[in-house]
Amino acid sequence: MTWAEIACVLMQRLAPQGVVLSRHDLSALPQDRVLVDDRSDDGTEISFYWVSVAQAQRLRPKVLATGHKAWVSELQGRWQKFVVVLLWKLARDGIDIGLMDARALPHDKTLMMRGYKDALDCRFVPRTEAQRMAHWHDEHEPQDLVKEFVQ
Repeated sequence: MTWAEIACVLMQRLAPQGVVLSRHDLSALPQDRVLVDDRSDDGTEISFYWVSVAQAQRLRPKVLATGHKAWVSELQGRWQKFVVVLLWKLARDGIDIGLMDARALPHDKTLMMRGYKDALDCRFVPRTEAQRMAHWHDEHEPQDLVKEFVQ
């Protein structure tokens, strides 16, 4: 699964009615924890869980020595950053996702994200509504950052 697909699956599992992520949520990310994304060998299941920095440092040599799929890395890309903030806000105890979750995504909806000065509003909307909103913003407020992300 790509990070965009993971973001959609997590939104469906954790916040199907939508969620607002704020600057406060971003600044609340822990400095003493690391998010581990542990993927099954066949790539069909992913476990996300938080560990201490010390645990992450102990985990890294095992990952390198055994080829185990747990991976600790620096945040890269907006989808990965979005996932980390979403998980810290809504699933601090960790979560497992898989292909069944991906198949359960609503096919008639799109994940719409609207950026505001201090927040990001994320929700699933019908595809026709997303197209209408994007078209309206293109015509009336082209300076606004409005993106449509299709899973």
